[in-house]
Amino acid sequence: MSKPKWETVKDKLVLVEGWARDGLTDEQIAKNLGIGKTAFYKYKKEHTEFANTLKKGKEVVDFEVENALLKRALGYTYEEITKERTIDGGQRSRHVEGKVELTEQDWLFALAYFKNQCCYCGESSNLTKDHIIPVKAGGAYTRNNIIPCCKSCNSSKNSNDMLEWYEKQPFFSQDRLDKIYEYVGFINRLMSVETRESTSLITTKIIKKEVPPDVTAQIFWLKNRKPGQWRDKQDIEHSGNMTVNNPYKDLSTEELKRLAQMSDEDG
Repeated sequence: MSKPKWETVKDKLVLVEGWARDGLTDEQIAKNLGIGKTAFYKYKKEHTEFANTLKKGKEVVDFEVENALLKRALGYTYEEITKERTIDGGQRSRHVEGKVELTEQDWLFALAYFKNQCCYCGESSNLTKDHIIPVKAGGAYTRNNIIPCCKSCNSSKNSNDMLEWYEKQPFFSQDRLDKIYEYVGFINRLMSVETRESTSLITTKIIKKEVPPDVTAQIFWLKNRKPGQWRDKQDIEHSGNMTVNNPYKDLSTEELKRLAQMSDEDG
C-alpha cells in the first residue's frame, strides 16, 4: 500500500528547507515534490512543520540577500591576489625539462620495463644507453630519452633518426616500436605528475581594490526599509480650517444681482 501524499512530502522536509534556502519559489518547490499548488498551500496551512520549514529556509536566503544588497549599497574593498606556481628549490634540477639527468634508479626502471632486452632487436647482452633523439640533434640525457640498446644497434643507429633507421633494419618490429612509444609516453606523464607535486603556489602580488557605493542599491534599500520617507509619490494631508476673505458674504441675492447688472453696464 502506497503512502499518503502528505507522508511522502513530510519525508522530504530537509529537501524543502534546502530548496527554499536556494531561492526556489513555492511553485518550483511544489513541482519538485510532485504536488500541485493547491495541495502545496493546503499542506502549508494544515501542517505547521511544513510551514516552519519553508519559513526557516527562506529566512536564511533573505538574510544573505539583505547583507549582499547592503554591502553593494555602501561599497566595499577587497584584495585581488595573484599566485604563481614555482618549483621547490630542492627538486628544481630534477623537473626542469632538458636538464634532468638520468639517475641509476631511472636506468634500472628502464631495464625492467624492457625486460633487460635491447628495445630494438631483443638482444639481452651488452646493453648500453641509447639516446632516442641523438645528442647531435639536441637529445638530452634524460629518462624520457634514454632506452636500453645492445652495442650493435647503438653503433648502427649512431646519430641517425631513430624511426628512419629502425624501419630499415631486418629485425624491425612494430610491437617493439610501440613499446618504445608507450615507455616514453608513460615517463612523460610521470614527470608531469612529479612536476605538479613538487611545485607550490606562492603569492606574487596583492592589489587592494575598491567597489564604490551603488546609488541604485541605496535607493532600493531605503524605499523598502523606510517606504514612508523614500517612496516616489507622497500624499500630503492638511488639517485645520482655511480662511477666505469674501467682501460679498453679507450681501443679499438681490444686491448681488444689482452689482452684477451695474458691472455689465459699465463694461
